[in-house]
Amino acid sequence: MELISQKNKLMEAVQNAEMVLLGIGEEFVPLLPECNAGDPFRMYVMSSYYASIPEDDPVIRAYQELRQMIGGKPYFAVTLNTDDLIYRGGFERDSVVAPCGSMEKMQCEEHIVEAAQVREAVLSAKAEGGAAGIGKYARCPQCGKPLKFHIRAEEGYLEEGYLPQWQKYNRWLSCTLNHKLCILELGVDFRYPQVIRWPFEKVAYFNQKAIMFRVHSRLPQTTAELGARGISVKASPIELLNAE
Repeated sequence: MELISQKNKLMEAVQNAEMVLLGIGEEFVPLLPECNAGDPFRMYVMSSYYASIPEDDPVIRAYQELRQMIGGKPYFAVTLNTDDLIYRGGFERDSVVAPCGSMEKMQCEEHIVEAAQVREAVLSAKAEGGAAGIGKYARCPQCGKPLKFHIRAEEGYLEEGYLPQWQKYNRWLSCTLNHKLCILELGVDFRYPQVIRWPFEKVAYFNQKAIMFRVHSRLPQTTAELGARGISVKASPIELLNAE
């Protein structure tokens, strides 16, 4: 009952808002299959797993519920996750920025390419029993240099992959001042506080018409300066959105 009550408050705030700002964090991820950290195929297995998650997965359903809740209101989402599942929930790529990268992409030193074809070739080589397939198939189709996944955790991450969308996000954000803005921060911890947690608090502080929900199972506290406009919800964002 408590989760349903909190969900209803969140839904009411979204309905009363003119615009919606979303922050998606690490608690908004699916459970991964066990995989040895030293396995050279680990990232390929993860990417394939994300691409094949069924529609009834709790994370997908939570995204779908969130997207339905927003409806036709102007929104923008900042996600720290690289699993790309937010798009499976119906969110438009033009209204999402993922500064930590994407497991749907791979990169060499200068090019960013789609991962699917490379991933499947490498995993087929794994099935035949050899790690040599990584060196053979994980090659840039444009220059032939070695490829790795296009995520911030990898050395040499190419930021130009997200910067155009980040600029669009900042332009959108500048238009929210003096509008009734509902800020939903879902499952964000302190891994990159300069990307979501701190900026979202700043936006809520300066826009007196804004209300902010911080939903996290362990770190839901908001800054005291927001007063009643900062609402802490100690819960899993997946469980909250899927509550019935």
